[in-house]
Amino acid sequence: MIDNWNYHSLHMDFSSSFPDSNHPSDIDMFYLTPDGDLVLGEIKNQRGILRPGQRHILERLAEGWGRDAIVLYITHDKFYQHGDRRVDVGSCLVKQIYYKAKHDWRTPREPTTVRQVIEHYMEARDDGTN
Repeated sequence: MIDNWNYHSLHMDFSSSFPDSNHPSDIDMFYLTPDGDLVLGEIKNQRGILRPGQRHILERLAEGWGRDAIVLYITHDKFYQHGDRRVDVGSCLVKQIYYKAKHDWRTPREPTTVRQVIEHYMEARDDGTN
């Protein structure tokens, strides 16, 4: 959680940092399960998109992790301009999931929250079904 919103609204300009036209990327969520598996998450407003370069970076991080890993593409419907100041990530919907074990992105069959995906993932890992 961001503790000081006054500093959060600063724009970081990386245009003079790199010799080519590529831009760095941030990752919104890192979560290590008690067993050491990795859950990465990228959170976008419903109008935002997960760019191919960012998608590729997340896949590579998951693939390079020494244990199992998943990546969540998460969406929300909040707008700062509408007075929204907080996004409850646990209740946000997961648009897609990348499974390291399957080397593939999958779309949930029905609306599924971040909390539901993580709980299901951890239960499946405990059962050995993932």
